[in-house]
Amino acid sequence: MRKVLKFLDNFEENAITVLLPIMVIIIFMATFFRFTKIMIIPWSEEAARYMMIWIVFLGIGVGAKNNTHFTVDNFVNALPKSTNVATFILRTLVILGFCGLMTYISGGLVSKLYKMGQVTPAMQIPTWVIYSAVPVGLTLMFVRTLQYCIRKLSKEKVRGVE
Repeated sequence: MRKVLKFLDNFEENAITVLLPIMVIIIFMATFFRFTKIMIIPWSEEAARYMMIWIVFLGIGVGAKNNTHFTVDNFVNALPKSTNVATFILRTLVILGFCGLMTYISGGLVSKLYKMGQVTPAMQIPTWVIYSAVPVGLTLMFVRTLQYCIRKLSKEKVRGVE
């Protein structure tokens, strides 16, 4: 059970660790084969593009988990320290609201694509599989933001959130 929980806690990192080298190998092989005129791999560009999409959307969960997304703190720094907890909670609620709304909207798009049955040109993969990266990534961001918020607030009860 512990291994399963550790895997789930590091799901995004594990998936990116698998996808990124595969993407690099595919691009390298396609470039090498084309340059040497051995053969052309017609699906390589499409595969690399779709892997990059998944890597990006899985990465937003990693960023949220570690609170490493880019922020502009000038407004928060101008406020008194006593408002740190309140602004942190407000910021978290805005992020959660955005992720929830966009997950709902992108989930509807994925559902429509699933019903249409459209496939990609070279690889013949259903397009809904590719577009699923958006709701999956945003759901992971929602969960990881919530986890970070709970972890941060439980640590900073007395001192205030930084």
